[in-house]
Amino acid sequence: MKISGIVVAASVAVLLFAFGCTKSEQAQLTNSVPAVESHSISNITATTASGGGYVSRDGGSAVTARGLCWSTAQQPKVSDSKSVDGSGMGSFTSTITGLNPGTTYYVRAYATNSTGTSYGSQSSFSTAASNLKFEKNVLVEQYTGTWCGYCTRAIAQIDNLHNVNQKFVHIALHLSDAMTFSQNSSLFSSFGFTGVPTVHADRASTWNGNVTAIVDMQIPADAGLAINVVGSGTSVSVTAQAKFAKSFPDGVKMSVYMLEDGIVANQTNYYNTDPSHAFYGKGNPVPNFIHNNVLTKIGTDMFGDLIPAAEVGAGKVYSRSFTFSNISADKFSKLKVVAFLTHNSGSKQKQVINAVAASVGQNKGFVELP
Repeated sequence: MKISGIVVAASVAVLLFAFGCTKSEQAQLTNSVPAVESHSISNITATTASGGGYVSRDGGSAVTARGLCWSTAQQPKVSDSKSVDGSGMGSFTSTITGLNPGTTYYVRAYATNSTGTSYGSQSSFSTAASNLKFEKNVLVEQYTGTWCGYCTRAIAQIDNLHNVNQKFVHIALHLSDAMTFSQNSSLFSSFGFTGVPTVHADRASTWNGNVTAIVDMQIPADAGLAINVVGSGTSVSVTAQAKFAKSFPDGVKMSVYMLEDGIVANQTNYYNTDPSHAFYGKGNPVPNFIHNNVLTKIGTDMFGDLIPAAEVGAGKVYSRSFTFSNISADKFSKLKVVAFLTHNSGSKQKQVINAVAASVGQNKGFVELP
């Protein structure tokens, strides 16, 4: 036997009255979440994609938001990244932005009304690899001392590198002499070094003077650096910027050091009597030797400051300013500032991603490769 719609409606009304439901509670008994379908993903680039969906039923109350949600984890929700593409029923189109190159994402449509949020079917896509690359400068850190007779070997090797290759940044870190910066030894010992001369390339390997080894490290980088150094009064102001071609899940640190050229001090030289050496016959010690690229001040922690994760990703640019104070203006011509990026953690922890140096008055931009 069929029961008429009038009888059913009357029965529901009696029940609602009997249990004392409010009007909103009554609406919830009759309303549901919307019905939404996901459309296919198209126009995929390294950082964006297009998609959309269709809201076929509102569930009995107005659809207040609709769009796509996406994540690198399956079954994304509106608490993840999402687009908001209008309201109401019908078709909508969406643009997915802020993606990382070469990454797989999961996406599905959503629709929200007063009852809740529903989702369409899930699909996945992979972004294209980024074509953005930067010229790579190798960081060459020389641990040295005026008392170290064998250190003239490393000095000669770095001089030779300067003559044949300009894509590196040199820092002289003195130990136990008048040019020693207070935190040099902590950096030295952190890598397990025990003696000098030691030359570290990109904080990844020790360097024995082989020019080809440096060339092999100058492969295009996934992050670039720009730096502007300005001297005024007794201060040097620095703006350092990092631009990224991809995300770095293990994090990135930025280090900023000030170096000084033209510091005169005798240099012990054990190669004074070696005819095959560049320092043959120059004396032991070498009198009034000119020391360049000597670390004198730091603007960050000695091991770098962590760049906020939200600032690291494909196409993103991170900028930070520094001021070095109490500097005599007659020293400006002898000063330069070095900025470099290192991996914060993971298998490449502490290793250098890229480096740049600029003298006071120089403004160097990003060097992007074609």
